Amino acid sequence: MEYEKCNKCDEYFVITEHKLQMPGTKEREPIICPYCKEINYERVSNGWWNTRKLTEEEKEKITNSNQD
Repeated sequence: MEYEKCNKCDEYFVITEHKLQMPGTKEREPIICPYCKEINYERVSNGWWNTRKLTEEEKEKITNSNQD
């Protein structure tokens, strides 16, 4: 699980990789912002990437860490 910031709307979101057990099938998959639906970039995976909006607790954690 990673936190990313959208290039378009500047919202933070969570990205998680779901790996498949198929060697040699790595492909570029889009990373899509769950807020504005913009494709931010592509990352290589042999599965797929899932994105979701932050929970209130995660928003607070990121906000507090950015103020330090």
